[in-house]
Amino acid sequence: MDSQTRQGSLKYFVVTPVPKVAGIYEVGPLRLKEHALKTVKAYISRSHLRHNALQIKARCRDEVKLCAVVKANGYGHEARTVVSCLNDLADYFAVSTIEEAEQIYPFVLSKPILVTCPLFGGMDEQIIRLAQIRGFHCTTGTMAGLEYVQEYLNNSLPPLNIHLKVDTGMGRIGCLANDASVLIQKIRQCAKLRLSGIYSHFACANDDIDYTRRQLTRFDNLLHSIGLAQDTSVIKHIANTSATLCLQQSHYDMVRCGIGLYGYRNFEDDSVEPIDFRPVLRLEAPLVQVKSIPAGHSCGYGRGFVAPRDMVIGIVPIGYADGLFRCLSNRAMIRHDKYNLPIVGRISMDFTIIDLSELPEPAEGMGITIIDDNPQSPCSAVNLARLANTIPYEIFTAIGNRIKRETVV
Repeated sequence: MDSQTRQGSLKYFVVTPVPKVAGIYEVGPLRLKEHALKTVKAYISRSHLRHNALQIKARCRDEVKLCAVVKANGYGHEARTVVSCLNDLADYFAVSTIEEAEQIYPFVLSKPILVTCPLFGGMDEQIIRLAQIRGFHCTTGTMAGLEYVQEYLNNSLPPLNIHLKVDTGMGRIGCLANDASVLIQKIRQCAKLRLSGIYSHFACANDDIDYTRRQLTRFDNLLHSIGLAQDTSVIKHIANTSATLCLQQSHYDMVRCGIGLYGYRNFEDDSVEPIDFRPVLRLEAPLVQVKSIPAGHSCGYGRGFVAPRDMVIGIVPIGYADGLFRCLSNRAMIRHDKYNLPIVGRISMDFTIIDLSELPEPAEGMGITIIDDNPQSPCSAVNLARLANTIPYEIFTAIGNRIKRETVV
């Protein structure tokens, strides 16, 4: 169904249109050849990714499935690369939207793809049909969404797989527990729908174990009250990375892990034994200019830095358009080898200025590490997130599409 063709120097990815949903496709150049020049590269370690998945699976019973969360382009790591690396280790893949599911569909080897953004009234009917044709597992949490969607489903195709999302205390997507039985009845009465799963999501499994246990109790009580606790035809899942590591009773039939796959855990708890997660991504950019400036010379927009002495500066071609947050101006350090290189002046859209005064023999083309895969580095994702008052998730998902992802061992 999927094919690749070449025209001139451009590489085309052509998807044969599915009947009745052809209008959502456009044929054209989606990307340059693999060897096309890219100035800045994010190196994705295949071995670290697989190692992390195995660390997670080792915390679970043999029968517990692993759902690898690859939304937001695999947390910035390139979803298609992540899927290709984990096809033999993951049982499910999870994304946010049907559009994201379609992007990874050609790379998933007959594994279910869970879409976590719920079906809703008014959504594009072609997208609904595409989900049914592809066999995606879709989330619902409202009667309005179910009633709207079933009008556009095809009786001649297999039923649309539905996972009911229940709000046990997150206060986001999903129905309240009191409404779950009515929605389940609605799903089971419609021949075009199949109840394939039921799930919820923890609000603070990383830092409030008492509240997490209360959410787990609500979910467990619901499963027993509606007769799904022992129903093996409906997959039950609630655990994210944090819960997978610290709350085994939350594993049910499947765990949904994202940040752990990419080498991070977003909590420090002495009660949980250390886990050997290995950061998967390293981001590097070349020096494109090296020059000496005199004392008193200013750097960047708004004269955000004025040289206190004669110094050597360098320019790297990465800026806030690529995900290097502007708030890190004059605060963060990036690296070359063992040398920490302070960012000076304001980070601009495309360029960042760094102080090279302590670096021996700096030269154009020299590689500079922007995001380090060494957890102790000042420019590790964790340390950059702390400086920016955010979390590693945002550091990764902000990495722009001008940056080439390259898979390494």
